[in-house]
Amino acid sequence: MRFILISLISFSVFAANNSVEIDTKGTSTSIYIDQIGSGNTSTVWCGLSNGTYATHTCSSATIDIDQNGDDNLAKAFSQYTNHQFNQYVIQQTGNDNTGYIDADQDSNEMTITQTGSDMYAEIYMSGDDNVYTISQSGGNHYAKFYGFGDDSTWTATQSGSGNHNAYIKSCGNCNNNDATITQSGSGAKDGDIEFRNNPADNSTVNLTQGGDGAHVGNVLVKQGNYTVNATQSGVSAKSYAVVLDCTSSCNKTITVNQYD
Repeated sequence: MRFILISLISFSVFAANNSVEIDTKGTSTSIYIDQIGSGNTSTVWCGLSNGTYATHTCSSATIDIDQNGDDNLAKAFSQYTNHQFNQYVIQQTGNDNTGYIDADQDSNEMTITQTGSDMYAEIYMSGDDNVYTISQSGGNHYAKFYGFGDDSTWTATQSGSGNHNAYIKSCGNCNNNDATITQSGSGAKDGDIEFRNNPADNSTVNLTQGGDGAHVGNVLVKQGNYTVNATQSGVSAKSYAVVLDCTSSCNKTITVNQYD
């Protein structure tokens, strides 16, 4: 079944220069694109990988892009293999936002929601039963996911007026991880979570940064069954780094709390 709906609306006295590109292939594709404003760009490739790999499919995808504002950029790609049961949603309300989903295989479901202006969100993944969500409200936020395996559920939530940066990076053999970054307040926030190269088993990492202070948090997980929880709150600047690595028994639980 194929169903493609494109709606372009402009309230300007000048012609809106919105643009849409769709290259599609493969089973039950439904695509919905709404653009209100001017200078908005939406690009969907689905199973064609920009038209070069004709044998690829997109499986049961529903791809929904909503842009309400000016000069927003939304990309929803599927690059290789069969892509499985995809559902990609990018919702942009405001100006000068970028939402980028590059999803490849297995039972993916990915959502980017941007309410405000000057925000960037990127989800780049390959494989397994992933659900990735980035929610941004306010302005001047940056979030990027690199996911390369296993049953991950990752969430980044950014709100407030501060310049917030969130990174979750994964390589192969990262297993059943669940990573969450929450950033709020007017102060600048930097949060980094990495599962890199070596097995991380059933890792759960939660990083929460709140208040008006400039907070920096870095977590690196390589091996073992880790649970890491870190909370920063208040107006004064706070910083911490947690590096978890071992070569034998790695069943560790680490909690970091910092308050004013």
